[in-house]
Amino acid sequence: MKQIAAVYARVSTQQQEQEATIESQVAAIESYAQAQGYQLLPEYYFLDQAVSGAQLDRPGLDRLRDLAAEGIFEVVLCLSPDRLARQYAHQWVLMDELRRAGVEVRFVDQPPVTDDPQGQLFLGIQGLFAEYERAMITERLRRGKLYRVHQGRLVNPVAPYGYRYIPVSEQD
Repeated sequence: MKQIAAVYARVSTQQQEQEATIESQVAAIESYAQAQGYQLLPEYYFLDQAVSGAQLDRPGLDRLRDLAAEGIFEVVLCLSPDRLARQYAHQWVLMDELRRAGVEVRFVDQPPVTDDPQGQLFLGIQGLFAEYERAMITERLRRGKLYRVHQGRLVNPVAPYGYRYIPVSEQD
């Protein structure tokens, strides 16, 4: 009998959502599941679109955690650790919680995570790099916005709903 697997995928921004990067994650996970002989059911696809991996309160992740605690599935398939969480502490909390519920977490784009010291070290290093990468992305965006403001340009060229931008060249 095939093990029932849950699918978890996440993208951080609406731009990634529009570029269908979550669909590419799901396709890679489905291909992996088929090759490994896991059974995938549509009701166990947990997708978080335009939700930061720096926070633990995500709708898809919350549903996954609730059902994992009920023992509905045996395995969670995810593309990579940074898709699960961007902060190492959050990754550790999630991995520990799922392990205690009897659910194995498999990352599609890397070898299986083992419970030995080397496996945990490797996962920890990946988590720290994901956290660093997120901090660098945030800093680059902040610097870019600040630069545009100093140049007299708009930070967000689209006016909020119900408002319109008046060009500087217009009177009043």
